[in-house]
Amino acid sequence: MVQSGILTAQGHDITFIDAIASRMSAEHAIDRIRAAKPDAVLALTGDASWSNDVRFLRRLGAAGLTPQLILSGDVPRFEAQRAFTDIPDAQAILTDFTDLGAAAFWANDPQPPGIIDRTGTEHPATTRRWSSPSARHDLIAMNAYRLPFHAGQPFASVLVNYGCPFSCTFCNTGELGYKLRDIGEAIEELRLVHSLGYRAVYIRDATANGQRTHWLSFCRTLAQQNLDLQWNVFCTFRPFDAQLAHAMADAGCRIVQFGFETASESLRGETGKPFSNEAAQAAVRYCHEAGIRVCGHFVLGLPGQDEREILETATFARKLDLDYASFNLATARPGTHLREHTQSGQLPGGDASADGFVDGFTDLSQQALKRLRRQAIVRFYLRPRPIRTIVDGFGPGTWRHLATTARAFSRAF
Repeated sequence: MVQSGILTAQGHDITFIDAIASRMSAEHAIDRIRAAKPDAVLALTGDASWSNDVRFLRRLGAAGLTPQLILSGDVPRFEAQRAFTDIPDAQAILTDFTDLGAAAFWANDPQPPGIIDRTGTEHPATTRRWSSPSARHDLIAMNAYRLPFHAGQPFASVLVNYGCPFSCTFCNTGELGYKLRDIGEAIEELRLVHSLGYRAVYIRDATANGQRTHWLSFCRTLAQQNLDLQWNVFCTFRPFDAQLAHAMADAGCRIVQFGFETASESLRGETGKPFSNEAAQAAVRYCHEAGIRVCGHFVLGLPGQDEREILETATFARKLDLDYASFNLATARPGTHLREHTQSGQLPGGDASADGFVDGFTDLSQQALKRLRRQAIVRFYLRPRPIRTIVDGFGPGTWRHLATTARAFSRAF
């Protein structure tokens, strides 16, 4: 959605279509695009849906509906030649969605920032900070998206800081770099979503506190606005302290998501996060003392993990006394070190479009990993704090909240 604000400011009329969220068939989506009569198309694609994306965009091309097509997403960003080969109508790839690259490319700028052209030439992004008008939240149906947070309320997604300052072996976000946004500009976008009737916001930063001073200033500034917005956000648990937790709570933060990944400090260090379990426990404590709930994310099936370590990770998640937990199977996403290792033959498996892996990255089978994941989820959620967290969310959106939570839970089985 960031590009919607940028392109509108550049004088373009925008039609936004999220066929998945709107549960459109391919035929319906094509009809919508045909009715819009686009002069140019910006398409978001991804490794998990790549084969479907390719088929759909080829159908659009055959129908003459992909003029000046620019691709965005992890496969184009990190595997440009594959993207150009699989989608012949693609004219360019947007590597940085916070920059002016797409508009500049369509205006025939010879140096469009944040663009890879069909010759394979990559034009670098322009700055280490980013500036953008507010995204066009008015183009999105308020009830289109759901999370098991915010008691089922509709939420808006707002980006404050772009990318991540860390480089984890299983994540490609750190390969994007890290750029801060002007605080006043971010606050203005939050004012906009409030005026549209939203009272819940997902701040979509991959690592909001990657620059602690900037994030603390943002929270203190937001607290002064009295917008009555409740929000959730991803942070790193180091550095994270009581001062930051209280500033976030005062600004409306209700849920923090941390990537704890594993109970093994040595394995966590090997993945790019040399943070101690003591720091993890302290971060959760600071949040709870400030009245913020915590969602922990864990990765199962990393190279070097065996069944004992996965069971210890599941136990660690319970000992942290989290409100929510997400147990994810390791995937070799484009642009990650895991992807490099699988492509070089150093590790088996690893294609996210094939259910996250082929043979996995450990000696454990797919069936064993899925069994351990189910076991971790059940043992985590059949505890007082998570049950209380779900029950406390009862309110006007209770049924939507329960349905969203049930769908999230059922995907593990």
